[in-house]
Amino acid sequence: MPTPSRFFPLVFIGLLTVGTAAAWAAEGSTSVSPGMVSGYIFRGQDRGGAALQTAVDATRGNFGAGLWTSFPLEGSGALSPGTEVDFYAVQNLSMGGTFVVTPGATLYTYPRAERALGFRRTTFEPSLAISGAVAGVRVTPKLSHDFDLEATTLEVSAVYALALPSLGTELDFNGAAGTYLRREDVPGVTGARKAWGNYWQVGVSLPYQVSFRTKLVVGWTYAAGSGAFVKSGSVPRLADPRTASRGFASLGFSTTF
Repeated sequence: MPTPSRFFPLVFIGLLTVGTAAAWAAEGSTSVSPGMVSGYIFRGQDRGGAALQTAVDATRGNFGAGLWTSFPLEGSGALSPGTEVDFYAVQNLSMGGTFVVTPGATLYTYPRAERALGFRRTTFEPSLAISGAVAGVRVTPKLSHDFDLEATTLEVSAVYALALPSLGTELDFNGAAGTYLRREDVPGVTGARKAWGNYWQVGVSLPYQVSFRTKLVVGWTYAAGSGAFVKSGSVPRLADPRTASRGFASLGFSTTF
């Protein structure tokens, strides 16, 4: 019988293909958002410097699906898996008022990752989020579990839009904080290695509407990892060398069909 790490991604890809085709064929919308960032940090871990990042999203009603890519413009280094292409799907379920429950899943792929350095080329992560608006701030706790990395992550994010009517735009503020625990298979190490840590980030972006369907977005984010360690067997824990803390800028372009 297929293991969850083998079976679920196949089911996910099938559902994603059917759902996305339905969204495109029906009265849905599709957006394409290419952009560039001066740095990339994921859950408190360094994923390299400047990169081209693009999102393609298709929605129909409460269903959404798409992909997100990151192509490093600089060397990704030995601590990063490099080029990333992720596929996702979500279903928003209204619970009345402003509250929404969102089951979803992401298939992370790293086509150039070095397996000899302990990287996986695919991992599958289902998630469950609950969001609601409080005094104009949308707060979203989210629990996710990566079957391949045996990693559980709990994250709380928040977004707030400050209207700037005199400029015909708004300032979008966002923040997130999370904690994770995972097991890792490392070449040359007997048994799995545990890794755990915390992370947070804050950011702000300014969209500029070029036309009815097109906008430019300039942003800045500061991301940081903390309390991150790795441990193998009876060996004392060590600080995780992948942990990073820095700010980076972003410039994006988005158009909707």
